Amino acid sequence: MKKIITLIVCISLSFSAFAQLKKVRLGNNSNQHITLGIGASYPVFDLPGNIGGAANLSYTYYFIPRLGLRGELSYAYLRYEPSRSLSSSKGPADSFDGLHAGDISAQVVFNYFIDRGQRRENNLGSFVPERAYLFGGVGCFLYDAHATGKDVGIHASFPIGTGVAWSVGSDWSIGLDATWRFTLTDELDAIVPEKFMPDCYATLCLSVTYKIPKQWVGSNK
Repeated sequence: MKKIITLIVCISLSFSAFAQLKKVRLGNNSNQHITLGIGASYPVFDLPGNIGGAANLSYTYYFIPRLGLRGELSYAYLRYEPSRSLSSSKGPADSFDGLHAGDISAQVVFNYFIDRGQRRENNLGSFVPERAYLFGGVGCFLYDAHATGKDVGIHASFPIGTGVAWSVGSDWSIGLDATWRFTLTDELDAIVPEKFMPDCYATLCLSVTYKIPKQWVGSNK
């Protein structure tokens, strides 16, 4: 009888320890995030703009819960109204042309809000976001420069923005990212005015993030 009781106690303690370790291994405690975003872009040129497409892929490493470094690849299709001189052979001036822009950047991410309430795997219906953040960085972008007589243009970029994310299970989250990209060129729209006014563009993307679980659930690594 004592052996049976001892066996039952050991099994109970084993299940309890396993459950506790499983709770420790939460994706929201992960310091590595991989994010894919799909959304829209809008150019801020010397010419009127229109909504185009956008996408991004990023990897973020958090040194501490509030501060991390992100590397991002992004793409945007920038639609704008061509000038009459440029559109004489392309149809009416109210039609829209577009150019492709790809950007690679390094960004600092600051989580100014982190939900430290209930464990999120037990609180999936909450409207309270998992985190809200600001980011900014520097990079370079390549763009289709046929309108200026070049094949490809390359310039510096300075992305800044904000975002918010909601937890979906322990290892996933969904969110919104709004980014404004400053550039150091005024020739994206093939118009060079008398006063230098750098061309910029904004993107708004719906994102899905996978939070890589820590390898050793019981360690502090």
